[in-house]
Amino acid sequence: MTDNVELADFSYTYSDNLPAVFKHLNISLAFTSYQAGRLMLVRTDGESLEINFKEFPRPMGLTVTDQGLILGTFTQIIHFQREDRLLTQIKHPLPDIHKDVTAPRVFNDDEANQEDIEIRAKDEEYQRKLQPVDARVDACFITRSSHYTGMINIHDIEWGNAGLWVVNSSFSCLSTVDPAYSFVPQWKPPFIDKLTPEDRCHLNGMTLRDGEPAYVTTFSQFENAKQWRDSDKRTGTLIDVKRNEIVVSGLSMPHSPRWHNGKVYFCHSGVGQVNCYHPDTGETEVIAELPGFTRGIDIYGSLMFVGLSRRRNSDVSAPALINEKEGETCSGIWLINLENNEVVGQISFQGNVDQIYDIAILNNTCFPEVIEPSHPRMRNHFCHPGLTT
Repeated sequence: MTDNVELADFSYTYSDNLPAVFKHLNISLAFTSYQAGRLMLVRTDGESLEINFKEFPRPMGLTVTDQGLILGTFTQIIHFQREDRLLTQIKHPLPDIHKDVTAPRVFNDDEANQEDIEIRAKDEEYQRKLQPVDARVDACFITRSSHYTGMINIHDIEWGNAGLWVVNSSFSCLSTVDPAYSFVPQWKPPFIDKLTPEDRCHLNGMTLRDGEPAYVTTFSQFENAKQWRDSDKRTGTLIDVKRNEIVVSGLSMPHSPRWHNGKVYFCHSGVGQVNCYHPDTGETEVIAELPGFTRGIDIYGSLMFVGLSRRRNSDVSAPALINEKEGETCSGIWLINLENNEVVGQISFQGNVDQIYDIAILNNTCFPEVIEPSHPRMRNHFCHPGLTT
């Protein structure tokens, strides 16, 4: 990414109650901003809230499993394994690679090796990563594996009975992952006639029920390449995957369907709403109207976390209706109590974080750390079972 960490403005404010809420529930948040090129961690010690930033190319969908965190990016799906056995190690300084007895020498002569050491010594970002992580860290998510999909314009992802399900927007389908292929197509909307990388309807959101795909969202029902970009503002749909049937239409840029307690919550993004679809009656209700482009949902008990993005100058010829509203739009994360649909807290960005895509709740950790693929600690932070006899 071209963003410079030192020049970027990631300033934020938050409601006073949030540190205590997160600490009481023993949770933290991971969320993505493809525009800022960051995976972000919201973490707390119970007194204050901190947001930690990790750089990735176009980070999008997130999902949490019993083993860790999975992230979809520009061309990869990255699995971060939760390895709390590494907590002691990451809280100590990491020696430079020239002190690692197992590391190969880059150069054959001592002068060249010394010059290489001096270059690293002047690299402030590298030296920062050699330092111990924050002493408050209580969970470690370290890069364990990566699958290269190619640029399928990955959106929502979720772990199910068949493994990882991904929304493959480029090919207008739901896919699973197999190491022998870029992806394995499993389902397409009934109005899409063939698989082709043309992003025909902008299939984007997905939720699973009992481990199987249940509902998806699309921007349109079109079959032509990216026709949705020039379309009317209200051509979006919510589709029941099992029945292969559109259950809600006339939506403006819907995202993030989530199955919860027998209902489907989703973002009616273009009008800044969170909606709830009742499968038993077929009715849809508005549960919240928020000051931004709603996108990204996760739920803990009766507490819903919703992402908000600012209005933008889009390459979509018919922009969302949110652009027609008066007043300032916000970027951040809003908390809604589903028992009464009231907003009970928020995190707001004042700087360069304009667009938020997905949100994932991390359980049993208030102050997590992610070790990304390029981190120097990947060199010698090992986890393995014992030798079998």
